[in-house]
Amino acid sequence: MVRRLAATLLVAAFGFLLSASAADENPILVYAATGTSGILEKIGKRFTEQSGAPVRVSGGGSPSLSRQILAGAPADFFISAGIPHLAPLSRAGLVDLQSTYVWMRSRLVVIAPARRGESLTSVQQIADDRFRRLAVADASRSPVGDYARQSLTFYGIWDAVRGRVVEVPDGQSVLKSVESGAADLGIVTASDARTVPGVKIVLELSEESHQPIQYLVALVAHSGASPAVGPFKNFLKSDEARKLLVKAGFVPAFP
Repeated sequence: MVRRLAATLLVAAFGFLLSASAADENPILVYAATGTSGILEKIGKRFTEQSGAPVRVSGGGSPSLSRQILAGAPADFFISAGIPHLAPLSRAGLVDLQSTYVWMRSRLVVIAPARRGESLTSVQQIADDRFRRLAVADASRSPVGDYARQSLTFYGIWDAVRGRVVEVPDGQSVLKSVESGAADLGIVTASDARTVPGVKIVLELSEESHQPIQYLVALVAHSGASPAVGPFKNFLKSDEARKLLVKAGFVPAFP
């Protein structure tokens, strides 16, 4: 009786139930921008628990993922860091920009090694002599590096700190540099900062100091898509997904 009720509720909530074999053969494929794959895996796992439909997440830089999809990778969803990476897919008829939407945002923060007692009360303190190395992602390879430079310029301290800036490939490299003590401070997104226990957030940077850090959801058109694509698209805007995003340090952007 309990199992019948559970099955009935799932059908009502998602409008489908896939057999285990069919689901395994045709999972939902999500291509997720760097920094979002972890939360997509958690949301996908929760969706699978409730629907039986598996979700597979492939993470990477948005430019690389966009090229892979353009080359024929069978993604069902593309979670892109900004809209520029969606433009070539739109021109190729692979995504519909009219149905694409901003799913979530993140904030920029300054981090320090957790084992140290550092604390900042103003952005200008980043330029203090006690901080000899500031880890920042390479702006030519990672958007977070560009956001960091924009913010430091906005606050008028870029020229004061540029001589101590240590450029590393990406946000994950910034986390490692700060956690190991190779850098005294670093600038990353709040969501990334929460993934490493060896670092702590010592200051939040104003959103007005840089371009918006936003992630968009695009439904990718391709043959043989999973029948669970529609329900998963709805699940991305569910209250459950919202709670998981907030817990991970993201700011949900959907109603």
